[in-house]
Amino acid sequence: MKRIVVLLLAISLLLVSCSSLSDLVRAQVEGLPSWVYEPQTRSGQVAFVGKGVDPVPYNARLAAYEDIISQISAYVGQNIRPLYYRELTTTGAITDFKLTITNEFTKAEPRTPAQVYMLARMDEQLLSGKRTSLANEMLKRDADIDALIVEADKAYRANDDTKAIRFYLEAALLSAQGPVSQKKHELSYLLEKAQGFVEALRFTLKGQDSTQAKVTVSVQRKSRLLSPKVLNAKVSATFEARNSLGMQYTDSLQFNTASDGFFTFVPYNQGLLKTGVVTFTLDFSDLLARLSKGLPSGQRDAIVAALQACRIDFPYAFTSLVADRPAVAEIQQFNMDGQLQEGSDALETFSEEMALDAIPVQKIDLQALELEQQLQMIADNYPQAKLAFLGTVGIAVEDTVQQTSVTVLSGRVQLYEVATKKLVADTQEVQATGFGDSASVAREQAFKRFGRIAAYVAGSYLFNR
Repeated sequence: MKRIVVLLLAISLLLVSCSSLSDLVRAQVEGLPSWVYEPQTRSGQVAFVGKGVDPVPYNARLAAYEDIISQISAYVGQNIRPLYYRELTTTGAITDFKLTITNEFTKAEPRTPAQVYMLARMDEQLLSGKRTSLANEMLKRDADIDALIVEADKAYRANDDTKAIRFYLEAALLSAQGPVSQKKHELSYLLEKAQGFVEALRFTLKGQDSTQAKVTVSVQRKSRLLSPKVLNAKVSATFEARNSLGMQYTDSLQFNTASDGFFTFVPYNQGLLKTGVVTFTLDFSDLLARLSKGLPSGQRDAIVAALQACRIDFPYAFTSLVADRPAVAEIQQFNMDGQLQEGSDALETFSEEMALDAIPVQKIDLQALELEQQLQMIADNYPQAKLAFLGTVGIAVEDTVQQTSVTVLSGRVQLYEVATKKLVADTQEVQATGFGDSASVAREQAFKRFGRIAAYVAGSYLFNR
């Protein structure tokens, strides 16, 4: 009989070591509830046991919640923390999964961190539905990324490298939205491909005329197997300019290499500073904004840096028609009665604006009102002058609006060759408005503004050949 008892005891010990009874023994040895290692569930349920360890019991409870969230995320294939962590920690439940915390145990021993265990039970069908939905989303994401990669390869073979880059970046934005099943669909791989295409591009400049800021710009790629020219590349040309009121600002023009692989830059903006630099860059401004929102900063930094590094500078310095011999200038100011008045605000400002573009202008004072007399006086008294700016400006309106004085001027400036007395440029009618606390302040401001605007319009002729 004793032998039978011993045999049964040996069999029991064997079963403990190789069956669920081992979890029960382990729990008893560690002083834990049995459900920590062997959670019981009803049909149609799934159970997860969360564990948190921290010297502070409250923090240990939060860590146990985190553990449950992590297990559910792994089960469904998506990080659910942003959606459900707050609900779980505040209510002890997640409604979408019918999750409830049915058991909780805290093990606290002297001089050791607190251990908190939680048993969470939830509906298996709801979890599986979430997992099926994510799987379908992943399959669709894979298919969409594959389609973009195919289009990128086609674009590259067609010498449309910037389109290929765009396709890879679009694919990267898709990849960042959730899990994918293939390495070639992973975010890091797609960004590396896009960066490789970007770093293979370079700008080249031909036919440079720095005295007129004109140049032919092409985009090429480093390739020995295919044609190096890059078609349909959007390029931004950035430079400094000055407006008609003398304010400096940064301007940009958009170009496209189209089917030739190049374009010719000409300074369409007549306010372009006469000495400066034009910077040509690939125009991915629309995508850069989306990348900053759709990708983690650590992963987007390299591709953004590569896009910004693909650039070239074109320094220029205009040469004016009066670089060798200064021009003379006279702008006569009239009051509302048509009488010539003293004052040179318009002329002074006109000369200052011209000086900003290194145009030497000698201010003169002509009392004569007739054009022929003025031109003859210049020829007789200023033989060194090649050109002459002659202008008139008068007060058209003076009024007070809501206790503010307003002055409106109208006038024009014309440019003549001194030797031939030939008219070579004309600003046509220019209007300027001044405001101030008094009529004199408004008048002074208006004449100065007229000088700036007239210089902006008339000065451009000196750099056109």
